[in-house]
Amino acid sequence: MLGRRTLVLLVGASLLGPLAQAADTVDAADAQRALDLHLGASVLRFDFRELADSGEQLVRERGVLPGVLGGVGQTLGRWRWSAELSYYAGSVQYDGQTQSGANFETRTDTTLAKIRARALRLLDAEGRFAAGFGLGYRQWQRQIRGRGSVSGLDERFAAGDVSAEARLSVLRSEAATLDVDLQAAWPLRPQVKVDFGGLFDTRTLLLGPRLAGRVSVPASWPTGPGSRLIVEPGFEAWGFGRSSTETLYRDGVPVGVVYQPQGKGYNLDLKLLWVQTF
Repeated sequence: MLGRRTLVLLVGASLLGPLAQAADTVDAADAQRALDLHLGASVLRFDFRELADSGEQLVRERGVLPGVLGGVGQTLGRWRWSAELSYYAGSVQYDGQTQSGANFETRTDTTLAKIRARALRLLDAEGRFAAGFGLGYRQWQRQIRGRGSVSGLDERFAAGDVSAEARLSVLRSEAATLDVDLQAAWPLRPQVKVDFGGLFDTRTLLLGPRLAGRVSVPASWPTGPGSRLIVEPGFEAWGFGRSSTETLYRDGVPVGVVYQPQGKGYNLDLKLLWVQTF
């Protein structure tokens, strides 16, 4: 049985915020009523480390997950709202330890589903600066593969979050736009449900919340009437605190204790989006 586990908390993904184009003239009624739909692909590269209370590294998990995403947005007066759903799936490298402390390497099969909505308000007449808030929810299913005599684990992480968001328009022209998006997110009741494959009873552990930050730089080019292409690289720093130590049961009988160590991660991602305005 694996004695150490790692949870990838992919906090705070930037949402599409093409306010500069949609609000180029804030008082234009047709632009304010326009609805933007977007579809795209993404790749996510993460490096996550699970740490003991002493600071010793217990687990490192890293790899690349491909994903797809889609969403909708609209400008209403000086406000811009948007919502996005994304889904990633793949396998990553797991370097950790067994319960006895022996080194253990395997693969983790991972799926990640995220939904996020945000609302930004234009703070200047030119539409170059906006600030607002966001709400998000994510669910991450991971299956740590067993190998030899070492059993695997199935874990499901879930958390909501609230965020403060800002967007600065760096470049705006007929040929292209370039923005900087900033996000600071606070997780709401993060938790992990651990399935030991029948060796022990399933347990749900509450994790300590940690502030997460993200910065992205979406660049946009028109591709036709009412359509544009967006390329958006992003970086985020995230983590969670140690859970409390809980009793571990087998068929309802106490047999030991279990806890989730603290975790820290740093993500790089790249989105390629096609946007159509109706």
